[in-house]
Amino acid sequence: MRVTFCMFVVLLMAPILPVGAQVDAPSWELGWESDVEDGVILNLDGNRWSISHTLEVWIANNRPFDLEVEMELELPSDVPVEAEIDSPVSVGANGNVTVEITFTGTTADDVRAYAPASAFVLTVIATEASQTNSGSTQDIDADLELPRVHRLEPNVPQAPNPFDAGTWIEMTLEINNMGNTRDAVTEAEAEVRSCPQLSVLGLDAVSGTVVEPTGVGGQGPTEVTVRLEASSSHPGRTCEIRFIVTSEGDGASRSTTIEVDVNAADPDEVIGDVNDVGTSDSTTQEEAGALPLPTSVLFVALLLAVLRRPIPSDEA
Repeated sequence: MRVTFCMFVVLLMAPILPVGAQVDAPSWELGWESDVEDGVILNLDGNRWSISHTLEVWIANNRPFDLEVEMELELPSDVPVEAEIDSPVSVGANGNVTVEITFTGTTADDVRAYAPASAFVLTVIATEASQTNSGSTQDIDADLELPRVHRLEPNVPQAPNPFDAGTWIEMTLEINNMGNTRDAVTEAEAEVRSCPQLSVLGLDAVSGTVVEPTGVGGQGPTEVTVRLEASSSHPGRTCEIRFIVTSEGDGASRSTTIEVDVNAADPDEVIGDVNDVGTSDSTTQEEAGALPLPTSVLFVALLLAVLRRPIPSDEA
């Protein structure tokens, strides 16, 4: 009787029970291991204009079977950046893996010419590759940018010709912006070695000069005319001049050094103040006054005057 009753209950409940229990499989996830919330500034070598940077993403598989995903990276076509990631990626059951993305640059010229601080988007796309899964896709993205590089460098395209003491010459000083963004000169100065009587003029006006990136878009260096003056008493000597330029962008000072020969002036041609440069005195030296006659000459003249006087005759 009891067995019959149990079978009767089972038959009544049979239409209610599902034929097979269907349970949603746990999901898999894709996310950033690296901190990208505030954007990413890529590492850039400003001397070689090469990019070297890595970011990491993680893939978590919460399912009771292995997961395989195909990885794909998308970047704008006009950026000088290339990115690589291993693909496909296998993730064990109830496991997770970290995958590295490697960034490099294209050509040095392209990297330098790209506007810094202009954000572009990297998109990471992961798609299920396992035949037993649905082939779902997940993606994440991050904002990337290149850093600003400041590097002002002075250069003398042609060494000045030798010149004479007491004169002056003009020369050209170039200021090259070898960075990737506009910069300005905060200070320009010159240090003269071995020749304290040589002056360098014209650098005061350079402060505040804005310099665009040299060589980008056909931009040439900024040229400055500098005047070298040597005093009239300057000895014949090879002088060393060090030009120093300080960048507003990074506060760094960079320099270049040249040599110039100064010829000593002919002493017979030096007129006026020996410290004057490039000037001459139109006045002549005062002529020496008449020298006093020697005493012996005066005595002879007096004696001759006496002898020439007529001798008075005796009265008759």
